[in-house]
Amino acid sequence: RGSRNQASQSSSASSLVVASPAEFVLRNGGSHVIERVLIANNGIAAVKCMRSIRRWCYEVFRNERAIKFVCMVTPEDLQANAEYVRLADSYVPVTGGSNNNNYANVELIVDIARRNNVQAVWAGWGHASENPKLPDLLRKHEIIFLGPPAEAMWALGDKIASSIVAQSAGVPCLPWSGSDLRLDDQSMAASLDPDSSGRRPPLTVPQDLYRLACVETADEALAAAQKVGFPLMIKASEGGGGKGIRKAETAADVPNLFLQVQAEVPGSPIFVMAFAPNARHLEVQLLADNCGQAISLFGRDCSIQRRHQKIIEEAPITVAPPELLADMERAAVRLAGLVGYVSTGTVEYLYNPETNSYCFLELNPRLQVEHPCTEMVTNVNLPACQLQVRISCF
Repeated sequence: RGSRNQASQSSSASSLVVASPAEFVLRNGGSHVIERVLIANNGIAAVKCMRSIRRWCYEVFRNERAIKFVCMVTPEDLQANAEYVRLADSYVPVTGGSNNNNYANVELIVDIARRNNVQAVWAGWGHASENPKLPDLLRKHEIIFLGPPAEAMWALGDKIASSIVAQSAGVPCLPWSGSDLRLDDQSMAASLDPDSSGRRPPLTVPQDLYRLACVETADEALAAAQKVGFPLMIKASEGGGGKGIRKAETAADVPNLFLQVQAEVPGSPIFVMAFAPNARHLEVQLLADNCGQAISLFGRDCSIQRRHQKIIEEAPITVAPPELLADMERAAVRLAGLVGYVSTGTVEYLYNPETNSYCFLELNPRLQVEHPCTEMVTNVNLPACQLQVRISCF
């Protein structure tokens, strides 16, 4: 029996092998072949992308170089003999210095993608990965972005817009400066009504509604603080990684802390949110395709932080009961469906162990640096999934 099982497994594995990306796309009903990818990132992000997709290429094509990688390289990375430069099939020298000159420069990324005849761009995390302008410009040049579409990135990637969408969808949220704002029933119903092709139009947050949730001056922040209560957090919508966030204990703290947040993330909309003491920071990994289908790949516990920066990630989550985790996953999938989300993303929650309840915090519209934790417990190759779900994206 063991020999027959092994033979069956071997036969099944060999049936999955195809000759090329073109044949893979044909077999799976896709419409766009991806054989050349530009990595608009550096360091460990670029290394992880190439290693993951090459592993998948070997499993499917028996050729780890079936997909070629073009990398952007600064003089600093060249001088450091960075590993990702050595792994790439080819590289394009770019200006050094601030990432606004290179990895975060959307116009430069699009120009390099066009000149090097790539079919897709992978941005990873950081830099330009959460800039809706990148997928928007790439789409105009018929280049695939291995991430969510611009509309979904803005609706859920923005902390303010995503909170409005979440509370409109009935997902619990902490008190904040936009607590009383909801999308109208007509917009919600339209996003749930598929068109003739079976696709649902993405949900968007009107600009006038969005502005009502923002605090543009220290006085507006004080007024919102009186409604939210102390202690509270003053947050920049475009902040992250510990930047653009301050805790205010009293009204006297607000003006100075507001100015600090404003200076730390220039030009970003700012909002005020209640502080959740003794909360655990839990997150759900999402994977969504082009047909409006989304699944959750369980979650991670990232409660161990320093200065609002995650330092240890655990998977799977053990601190919350399974039924509550399942509810958090369902809420995350519902949000992804509402905005037409595609590719990988992470919905973050604050969990209160004392009341066994959770509140929506934000959604990261990209692959997170801690995604290997999920890969280890699910055996799912997430960069390869990003590639596969975007083969029929136009």
